[in-house]
Amino acid sequence: MCDIVIGLDLSGSSSRPTGIAKIMPPLVKFTTLYSNEDIVSVIAKTLPKLVAIDAPLTLPRKGYMRCIDRMMHKLGFPVLPPLFPGMRSLTRRGIILKSWLEEAGIEFIEVHPRSSLKALERLWSRKLNLEDIASKFSLEITIKPKSKHELDAFLAAITALLHLQGKTKVISCPDGSIVIPRWYL
Repeated sequence: MCDIVIGLDLSGSSSRPTGIAKIMPPLVKFTTLYSNEDIVSVIAKTLPKLVAIDAPLTLPRKGYMRCIDRMMHKLGFPVLPPLFPGMRSLTRRGIILKSWLEEAGIEFIEVHPRSSLKALERLWSRKLNLEDIASKFSLEITIKPKSKHELDAFLAAITALLHLQGKTKVISCPDGSIVIPRWYL
């Protein structure tokens, strides 16, 4: 039996959509949820091997930006810092979700879907779309994502799948880590 993973494109507010992609190889299912309770319920019912969250899960030790964010920028993967005005509520929500996952004993990683896509495009030396990625991983998508949030959740879930296979790079600093697909052999 293959491991189930979930990717979350978390929004900063329960009034805005959170995209969710659940990979149960070979199937991929998409949904959009809003409340923390609904998100936690889906995770609790699924009991995935790994949850990949597109949201900062830590705060900077000092200043405005985490060391990990600066490292991502140096690698060519620009991310927004957790204390950027538009990111503060997302960061708070991510930290709350992280606490729940820790208490429930569910493994999770912080990801950045656009960086994951960029890393995959570096690896395969070409632009990729949803169908390309699904095909590379022998996944079946019967109903396409309805939004960019669900698409980003899919990229997060792909990163989780690769992480379980040992095919990721963990960019790490004392103030956090972000997981992206390995773009080199």
